[in-house]
Amino acid sequence: MATKLTDLAALGGTPAADDLLTIVDVSDTTGGATAGTSKKITYANLGAGGIMTQIATTVNNAAVLNMKYDDTPITLVAATAGKIHVPVSVTIVATGAGSAESSSDDLRLGWDATTSAASDYIGAFRDFMSGISSGVTTYNMNLTNTTTTTAFPASAVNKPLQLWCNDVFNGGWSMVVYTTYHTITV
Repeated sequence: MATKLTDLAALGGTPAADDLLTIVDVSDTTGGATAGTSKKITYANLGAGGIMTQIATTVNNAAVLNMKYDDTPITLVAATAGKIHVPVSVTIVATGAGSAESSSDDLRLGWDATTSAASDYIGAFRDFMSGISSGVTTYNMNLTNTTTTTAFPASAVNKPLQLWCNDVFNGGWSMVVYTTYHTITV
């Protein structure tokens, strides 16, 4: 006996990449229906169509102190052949647990830190964690509600989505970076 889609239990949380969905391929009428043929598709296959993905990246203090653009920027999303990763929002939960940040450096988000370190980044937090030595501070960069445009001096295809600072941070803090993005297939 067939089960109606509306009678199925809802999936809690984010689907796994290999979870299956039902889709109707309207260009394929070989199944006998003029409206199309029912097929399966994985959740990961929808990524090319712009589905949002969220990841969390934990950055300890040693990595914070070394994340200058020409040292070791933090890779949030690895480069993928034939794809551009487009950030939608970045939320950072930073925890001070030591000396106060006194560098007045900016935290920047973009593709390929070594190419875009000077001015070709997507977004930035000015004076990130400046003067903070303890407690939790939450920062949010919503990239859908901005009028700022970004010119990247190279192709963004096959580039990582990275986070870096313009000089060297010196405070005693760590952070968890929650990145929401979609991927474009080119």
